[in-house]
Amino acid sequence: MARKFPKCLKIAHQIGDRRVEKVLCTSFEREQRAYEDAEKMYTEMLEEVEARREYRHGLIVELMKLENDYVLDECLGVLRAAEQEDFAEISRLIQMSHAAVLRAGEKRRMVTKLKKLK
Repeated sequence: MARKFPKCLKIAHQIGDRRVEKVLCTSFEREQRAYEDAEKMYTEMLEEVEARREYRHGLIVELMKLENDYVLDECLGVLRAAEQEDFAEISRLIQMSHAAVLRAGEKRRMVTKLKKLK
């Protein structure tokens, strides 16, 4: 591998193999693992937000059973707005998790193709 490719040379030195397909395969495998880790992280965050939303929804249901007054109505409004924000956060995390899975699959296909070259 020529000296003009310092990043490829760095990976080649780390894996102990200078073949281009090996270097590319290693690079794609690292990216695949990173996207899979990101997907796991998004899933964990999604579970936390969902638990928070369920708890908040339980509070809203209990407060709705009480007598209505101005302060209580204001608190309910704040809780409902926070619940809507949680729904938006859940939606965003689902989209990001899905995108990470798609990217990991794309990298996995590239790794498979490169391994067939060997």
